[in-house]
Amino acid sequence: MKKMITILIFTVSIFGLDYSLEDVNTTSQTYEQFVGPSYFQNDDFSDDNKIVSINYFGWETWGGWRNIFAQLCELSNTNTWDTNKAVLIGIGKALGGDAALNGMINQNGVNSAWVQDESGDVWEAFLGDSNAPRKQIVLLDQDLMSRYQFQYAGSSLNNSEVQELLSAIQILIDEAATLLGDLNGDQNLNVLDIIILVDMTLGGTDIDLNGDINADGGINVLDIVLLVNLILEN
Repeated sequence: MKKMITILIFTVSIFGLDYSLEDVNTTSQTYEQFVGPSYFQNDDFSDDNKIVSINYFGWETWGGWRNIFAQLCELSNTNTWDTNKAVLIGIGKALGGDAALNGMINQNGVNSAWVQDESGDVWEAFLGDSNAPRKQIVLLDQDLMSRYQFQYAGSSLNNSEVQELLSAIQILIDEAATLLGDLNGDQNLNVLDIIILVDMTLGGTDIDLNGDINADGGINVLDIVLLVNLILEN
């Protein structure tokens, strides 16, 4: 396999988590493109922007880690989740060379993006440690915020684990269907929403986390500023 130049971009802040790594899966639609959560939210990729990313962390060198990714690909291929809104990305460590990689991507139906985090920076940003345990999934929402994290012990997901994952994915998809900052429910962002948000900030109205524009878990003046900017942009 040709030597790959890997570009890594990740952010841990109010801007969320992201990366850009080369897709090395020859059967993937995005083979040899640099992909990551934000890539699939881009209009240049698809009219159906993927607002939820399912980031699977595993190694290429052992069957159990491979099996889970193959199982996730099957769930994606059979539209078990809404594939117009959620995308699966596998993140490995480039261990075991070409033989291990081929063992991974040559499994039947494995056609989702697989990237290799040789530096370990993505693993550290998402999991807190570049040597974190394998067989983990991190779900990012439309704002690239880490919302769910799952760790698995077996060589495949059992029915309960599958249902738990599907439920979490659907929750994030449903949340995205709600217009962020639309506090009066009229499907528009305008000065009425600003008035409500100011009242929330001052404690005069019950908190609605749809006004938490920067997703920091609270309602404050930063959310007001961001909402004003959203209205001006639109």
